[in-house]
Amino acid sequence: MRHRNGATDATPPPRPSSPGPWAVAALCAGAVGLIAVIDLVLQARRWPVPVVAVLDEPAHLATAALLLAALLPRRARGLVPWALAGAVLIDLDHVPLYLWDAVAAGVPGRPVTHSLCTVLVLAAVGLLAPRRVRTAFSGLALGVALHLVRDLATGPGAPLWWPAGPASVTVPHPAYLTVMALTAVLAVGRHLRTRRVA
Repeated sequence: MRHRNGATDATPPPRPSSPGPWAVAALCAGAVGLIAVIDLVLQARRWPVPVVAVLDEPAHLATAALLLAALLPRRARGLVPWALAGAVLIDLDHVPLYLWDAVAAGVPGRPVTHSLCTVLVLAAVGLLAPRRVRTAFSGLALGVALHLVRDLATGPGAPLWWPAGPASVTVPHPAYLTVMALTAVLAVGRHLRTRRVA
């Protein structure tokens, strides 16, 4: 603000406050709870494919958000929106699988694009692309990798090593839930450390 004598008010605008530790803890616990409830519903009966899709995508978003909050370096925050997008957009590859049995791995399960090959291709494009789109492709690669974390523990698993091997890889569902709970704890601890430094 400029005063009559020409001087300006040097007080900087207030910095946006970060959420408090209890709010972060509630969000992280809520994300783990959401995943657990969705999986209980999905396991309760055999649902039509559209219902599974509607239920599964929020769990993918919660999984990706927890892992990003716990592990992504602060300097890479620009990847977050692209990673969250990649964590759900990869499921568009189910459309040709269901309609034409395309991109199948040769065994019942998820499409071959649900593999580390897709992550590597997107990451390579991100490395080679012009700077203005590098973040987008790098974030999408990260998002697909985070998507696979959940897919390994649900349904038929994922053809992780395709094309080296078409077999689906699975991990026990309780192990996945345990990792998510530990990730939530890490995310809260990281938030507390960041607040102390600030």
